[in-house]
Order: sequence, then structure tokens, then C-alpha cells
Amino acid sequence: MKTSERFALDEWLFQYPKEAKFDDVLYLLLDDNDETVVPWHLPAMPRREVAQSISNTQVHFATVTGER
Repeated sequence: MKTSERFALDEWLFQYPKEAKFDDVLYLLLDDNDETVVPWHLPAMPRREVAQSISNTQVHFATVTGER
């Protein structure tokens, strides 16, 4: 997992499978029945919005740091 991906997940999630790929964690987040991914902002923020925020954070971090 890239540094930007790990940063974005850690920023928005309390718990997630550390061995999973970035995209897999986002898919798990969108599954309402999954309990392995726990956002910091539940129930105040819908899981779909958390997933979008994680994606935006990853892109921004990668852009700012010049990560490839």
C-alpha cells in the first residue's frame, strides 16, 4: 500500500484490515454488513461519504507529496 493510501485510511478509519489493499478496504466500507472497517465518524457521516473522503484525501496527499 502506498503511503498516501495508508495516510488516508488512518485519517478516516478507526479500524480496518491492515493487510488489505486500499481498494479492498473501500469496498468493505461500502458494505453495510461489514464490521471489519470502522469509520471515526459513524453514525454522523454515511459510509459512502467516508469512502469518498478517503479517496479525496489519498489523491490530495499524493499530489502534495509528488507520490507516484
